Formats: sequence, structure tokens, C-alpha cells
Amino acid sequence: MLKIEHVSKRLGKEQILKDVSFEVAPGEVFGFLGPNGAGKTTTIRIITGLLEQDEGTVTVNGFDVVHERSKALTQIGAIVENPAFYTYMTGKQNLVHAKNLIPGLTQVDYEALAKLVGLEGKLSKKVGEYSLGMKQRLGIARALLHNPRVLILDEPTNGLDPAGIAELREYLRAMAREQDIAILISSHMLGEMEQISDRYAIIDQGVIKSVESVRNETGAKIMIRVPEINIRDVIEALRIANYPAERLNDHIIITAPETETPAIARLIVPIADLHELTVKRMTLEEQFLQVTKKEGDSHAFAHTK
Repeated sequence: MLKIEHVSKRLGKEQILKDVSFEVAPGEVFGFLGPNGAGKTTTIRIITGLLEQDEGTVTVNGFDVVHERSKALTQIGAIVENPAFYTYMTGKQNLVHAKNLIPGLTQVDYEALAKLVGLEGKLSKKVGEYSLGMKQRLGIARALLHNPRVLILDEPTNGLDPAGIAELREYLRAMAREQDIAILISSHMLGEMEQISDRYAIIDQGVIKSVESVRNETGAKIMIRVPEINIRDVIEALRIANYPAERLNDHIIITAPETETPAIARLIVPIADLHELTVKRMTLEEQFLQVTKKEGDSHAFAHTK
């Protein structure tokens, strides 16, 4: 649905994006993660046609953002941080005003749209009476007026309390599934993105460092315990089989995909009694540190509980 292929961008002497590639599928919530200044906003500006890349292509539902700009942009809805509205107008009046600014858009089922975003019965209220969470949902409704196939949200949980964040999370996941919309969420809130995303990309210094599935991580930690006398032989067997392993007290820690657990167990059993085997999936924070520490990067991220 949304495809970014080998996109690079230079501003002045600075290389902002370097060979950026990833895809977002229909029905998927895709997290776009990285510290401030990593290239997230530049990428979004290119996707939405506000900035043109130097190299590479961006297509939305098959339309090239540069060469088929009008057709591509009709497929995209977007909100950036806290959406702005006329607070003295009702929710519906704000939506009608926005609809009138979209060429060729003649009819909108506002009640159906309100139900979709969780504002059923609330459009008659003035926006000045809305909570921040309601304003975020109204912003999403505005982004969906023209029935786009791709929804782009930049830091959508900014300013929301924990209840509002949880509500928005459940709503977005349900909408992606039920409406078959591809949702791209740009954020630096790793803990929150871990709960909402199906997959994610980590961008740092303009480079995509990793594209992974949240539900089936390639960087799981497999912890085993064998008799002390066998630890050295087991670690050597794992090394030969290309499973990175290290000793931690009386355990052996293996970094490998969770799907490799049966193969690892079969490898160990002929060598030693397997007293314990557990799997710990790495958090997004741990994964980020793993993919960046090779180059000595160190970034602070915000977290939600």
C-alpha cells in the first residue's frame, strides 16, 4: 500500500536520508521510530509530497508521489502532533469546513465517520469543549474525509494521559483491521509503539537500522541451564552452529530467533542434560540499543508504562 524504495535526501551539505526503504501493508499499524533529528519528519514530508527526494521512489496504492502527485495524495490522510481546529465551531462544522477545501469531495457521511473514530453523538459539541483525546480523534476523522488508504500520524499520543493513549491505541488497531487501512505512526515513544505496532522500522542518522515484526522478534534471548561441567562444551557447540552465546552465572544466554528454540534444544540434548530453557523477547528499547551500539550510538528515548 505504501512503499518507500531507496530514498535519499540531502539538504545543503547534510545528508538527511540515506537509501531509506520500507513498506506498510493494508491493515497494518507500522511504527516509524527514532530519536529527534533521525529523519522521521523528512521522510514523512517526502511521503506527503511536501518535499521531493533526490533519489528513490515513493508509491501510495501504486501511484508515484512525484510523477502522479495528485492521484497519490488522494490516497493519503495525515495529522501532525496536536491537530488545530476552530474551537468556537462544532466538530461537524470543522469537518464540513475541511471537506469544502478538498477538490472534488462532494459527499461525506459524517455520522458514519463519527462512529468510526469514536465520536458518535459528539459532533454537535463545540470543539472548545472537547478533551485532547477527542480532538485527536476529530483530527483523524478530518484525515479520513476523502477515504484515504494510508493514514500517517506524527506523534499522535503527545499530550494524552495514559487513559487517552490506551483508548487511541485500541481504536487505531481496530480501524486498521476493519477498514484495511495502512497506518504509519512516527514516534520516539518506544514503550507505546511496542503495544500498538505490528511491525516497525528504526531510523537513526538518516539510515534504516532495522525493520522487524513486534510479535515475532528476530532478536530473542534464549536462556538455558545445563550442568556446570558441560557449560564450556555447550557454548562451543553453539558457536560452531552459529548461535551467539555467552555465560551468565550458571546460565547460557543465546541470541537467536525464537523459532530456533527447538533446533537449539536438539543440539544441546546429546551433549548435556537440559535443566531449563526459557525465552525472553527483547523490548523495543533493547532492540534499538542492539542495532545502534555497533556504531557507538547513544540516544535517550521517552517511555510509557
